[in-house]
Amino acid sequence: VVAADYTPGEADGLRRDMAAWRRSGRIEKHRERLVSAMEAKGIAREFGERVFEQIRGFGEYGFPESHAASFALIAYATSWMRKHYLAEFTCSLLNAQPMGFYSPATIVGDSQRHGLEIRPIDVMHSAWDCTLEDVDDNFGFAVRMGLRWTKGIQLADGQRIVAARTERAFESIEDFVRRTRVSSRTHLQLAEAGALGALAATRRDALWQVQGWIARQDDTLSVGDADAEVAFDKLGKLDEIFWDYAASDHSTRGHPLASLRGELRANRWPDARGVSRGRDGQRIEYVGIVICRQQPGTASGVVFMTLEDETGFVNLVVWAQVFAEYAHVIRTTSLLGVTGHLQVQEGIVHLIAERVWVPKLSRPVVDVESRDFH
Repeated sequence: VVAADYTPGEADGLRRDMAAWRRSGRIEKHRERLVSAMEAKGIAREFGERVFEQIRGFGEYGFPESHAASFALIAYATSWMRKHYLAEFTCSLLNAQPMGFYSPATIVGDSQRHGLEIRPIDVMHSAWDCTLEDVDDNFGFAVRMGLRWTKGIQLADGQRIVAARTERAFESIEDFVRRTRVSSRTHLQLAEAGALGALAATRRDALWQVQGWIARQDDTLSVGDADAEVAFDKLGKLDEIFWDYAASDHSTRGHPLASLRGELRANRWPDARGVSRGRDGQRIEYVGIVICRQQPGTASGVVFMTLEDETGFVNLVVWAQVFAEYAHVIRTTSLLGVTGHLQVQEGIVHLIAERVWVPKLSRPVVDVESRDFH
């Protein structure tokens, strides 16, 4: 502003162009304007050229450096919070969604692997948001998933449920349906999510009773215990997890691959923990669920992916030529098989993909939402 007669707006434009250091030519348009204006004010042209080169040089490293420093501080602060206040950190992170790279399912699973108890959605206990509940262990708290994580539920419905429960605890599904007066869709979604808790023995039983009481919620004449002779098979562990994902995009009951680990092991496909112990250059096949895809503009077509199983994460690098060959599978497949070799440097393990494929298992695995950035 002083040396080259830039207006404040033009100076801000220069700042923005310095930040856009990846875009060739953005900063160059200021060269003649800046140097000539400084020369007109009696500043030697050679000095003006040096000033411009310093500005351009700063644009090539100064902003990335400052951004890196800012992110380093954020990373340190969040790592400290996660280490010392895992329950509070996890609860806050879930309540701040949607945000960031990781889905609620990934946040829940990773916290559980680090020893935190995550309790399921339950109309007898859950608030709208996730909450902390007392437990007698080193963490001090468990995290109770909030009603908001039931797909399709509206805030008003959640408030009705909490208000009715505050008056007095629900005694039965009939009592729950009659007093909450939420939409039929909400009732069914809660039943499918297993959120009716102790009010029903199984989810199928909950769905049967809910549908019946939705139709009869305004009846004043008792028709007796019409459901007494109806019994349904209990869902298996894997089916419960799949139903959880379908109804709430996460499961506190386990990971979709955990119950299939025996089959995966029989095919000699290691888990993420086993991959992390591999040696540099080791060739492996790995099967995991895709949780993140990235293709930065500065990476020359390289795609970075994160795959997950019940034991942790695997970092996958897909070179441009491999991505070109398997682009459709990489973009559209949730459960992914990868053949490649390990790159291990300073304790950091990457799987370098050579071939990508769709695993064949005894039963299909639920599709898990991924966070994709291109």
